[in-house]
Amino acid sequence: MNISFLSFWNNYKGQMTDEEFYKKELAINKLAEPLGFDILFSVEHHFNSYSMAPDNLQFLSYMAGITKRIKLGTMGVILPWHDPIRVAEKALLLDHLSEGRAVFGMARGLARREYLGFRQDMEESRERFDESARLVCTAMEQGYMEGDGKYYKQPKTAIRPGPLKSFDGRRYMVAMSPDTVPVCAETKSIQGLFAYKPWPEMLPTIEQYRTLYMEYHHTVAPPIMIVDLGLCHESEDRAYEYAYDYVGKYFGSFAEHYEIFGEHLNTTKSYTNYSGAGEALKQVGMDAMVKAFVESNIWGTPKQILEKYEERQAIVGDFQPCMTFSFSGMSFEQVKNSVTLYAEKVMPELRRWSAGDIKKKAA
Repeated sequence: MNISFLSFWNNYKGQMTDEEFYKKELAINKLAEPLGFDILFSVEHHFNSYSMAPDNLQFLSYMAGITKRIKLGTMGVILPWHDPIRVAEKALLLDHLSEGRAVFGMARGLARREYLGFRQDMEESRERFDESARLVCTAMEQGYMEGDGKYYKQPKTAIRPGPLKSFDGRRYMVAMSPDTVPVCAETKSIQGLFAYKPWPEMLPTIEQYRTLYMEYHHTVAPPIMIVDLGLCHESEDRAYEYAYDYVGKYFGSFAEHYEIFGEHLNTTKSYTNYSGAGEALKQVGMDAMVKAFVESNIWGTPKQILEKYEERQAIVGDFQPCMTFSFSGMSFEQVKNSVTLYAEKVMPELRRWSAGDIKKKAA
């Protein structure tokens, strides 16, 4: 089981200067290896304090120079915004710089403001993503890229440095919608999901991935990865208070950044899976949507977190846990205390579950 740490770079409402924020977040990221996490992931976002992470491969190259053990992953490179051959080059270079510790994750992106900033048509994102994903994944295995697709007409070109070793087992894809699942399974990527609604509602997408993975590769799909907004505290009352404060506030910034209640999602064919948020808001109201979002994530005391992991596993089956601990203006001390408690009290139990040493039940 990989237990991962995701850096989200959420400078909530721009409360800190860019300089202050980056000093704080770099200090938090430097906790991941000594606390025993297996993979340090970073998102990619642009143009807004919602997530100040314009180049996750550059950040991870920096981390490669100051770490020795932890794997370094993109979650993910937003493929429609990049030239595929440059993505493959950068990812392979990171693998060499880190001596084989790179983990490559891909995503399509959802925010209209980011597509506008890159002068991209959101209607092209589905085809661009699928075409680029196939090109990049193949090139990272064989050491050259060649393609004659609708968007990327790439003459056969060698990539140097070439592959250090196969990325099998080190490929991830954010596959939240049924439209992304087929290319996720085809490229033999591990499905990555962010916690944002009740898990029984996500189960059909997960089952779709597992079925297609078996059809493509004639083997069982690896455990999916689920990313949570995580809070760990010794006090049940304080954990509840923090969750409904910080995770609840995050929902507001998420909704604003992605404009999830916007009419454009109803008319953009490439994003029809996200078009129901506005209607849901009318039917159930904002408070209910915030509550569902908060409750879909994993937070609490160590005991509560383990119980929630067990409950989720009963719904979706085996999965790899990934936590982001810093968001919505939490202080450095709050984040440090939360991630340290999680590492000391939750992670050892998860590893015992994975090893099969004890029954999968929270103590």
